Amino acid sequence: MPTIELSTVAFYAGLRPRSLSLWACSVPLIKHVPGALTAIYGAKSKPEAFMAASDYAQRNGFQYTVIDFIVNLEKRPSPVMKPDELERFDFLNMSRMASAMNEPIGEWICAELAPGDSRAKLLNEMPLQQALRQDPSLLGVLLESPACRHLKLIACPAQTKLGLQPLRVGVVPFRHWLAIQEATCRLDPTVHITVEPPDPAAAKLVEASSRAAAAPKP
Repeated sequence: MPTIELSTVAFYAGLRPRSLSLWACSVPLIKHVPGALTAIYGAKSKPEAFMAASDYAQRNGFQYTVIDFIVNLEKRPSPVMKPDELERFDFLNMSRMASAMNEPIGEWICAELAPGDSRAKLLNEMPLQQALRQDPSLLGVLLESPACRHLKLIACPAQTKLGLQPLRVGVVPFRHWLAIQEATCRLDPTVHITVEPPDPAAAKLVEASSRAAAAPKP
């Protein structure tokens, strides 16, 4: 069974926790992806992401630690994804897809947006992947489209709150939580990382907090 390793960062104040719930340890994006775990994707992306996390922690008076985890896939990813192939795979790497994918993905997102949603204008004004970098919440919209609900993982460059440089992130929807395996704390193996499915009530509180933190200040 093919696997993908992702890494995320947990920020905390004071002493390092002895236990962390993986579902609550998403990499902070400038626009939150609801109902999903967001992490760093790709070996080349991780050193840059960890340096950005260190700077972010220092700026905000936090400590941080790194969590690695595995996502199990049903089928090895397509080298270059094409529109007629997507239904046969459970991983979409948007940096490795045919240009013909851009139009249907934009249409799938727009079909899920409520009338008057300002994000539709964003998609109309700039290339798809630029829009996703600027507003990563659109990845959550994409994951709710009928064409993509089977996907266990989407990888795409996105703007995080860690720094100015976009990072390559992987997004795992909570509905495919059981695909996640083997979560460990890289910097301190004695920290227990729980991989139980997200608690719905607690997840809503975390998501509300993330949206508030990302909202523009008056």
